[in-house]
Amino acid sequence: MARCGRCGLWNAYPSDHFEQKWAGVCLWYHIRLHEAEVYEKRECPEFVERVPEKGADWHFTHLVTRNKLADAYNSSQLGNRRAKIAIALSSTSLFWNFIKFCLS
Repeated sequence: MARCGRCGLWNAYPSDHFEQKWAGVCLWYHIRLHEAEVYEKRECPEFVERVPEKGADWHFTHLVTRNKLADAYNSSQLGNRRAKIAIALSSTSLFWNFIKFCLS
């Protein structure tokens, strides 16, 4: 459960914003919320606890970078598994051909 006002991806509008009915905008889902809805609990898998000295643009860049790193790590793990399977199959094939050659 997340609250938009605590999220690093929440960008609050300044008090002198020309549209006074909106409190701010979610940078990830691009939704604007009224002041009363900001701190309601909601499901948000992209929730990032706000780092006080960092702005919303830094949090957005951090989240995108983190997601790209996670995707790269998962891709490398998949490639590693495929390489191990290929080595096992080629070793088995080499061993099988060696056995056939020795028996003939």
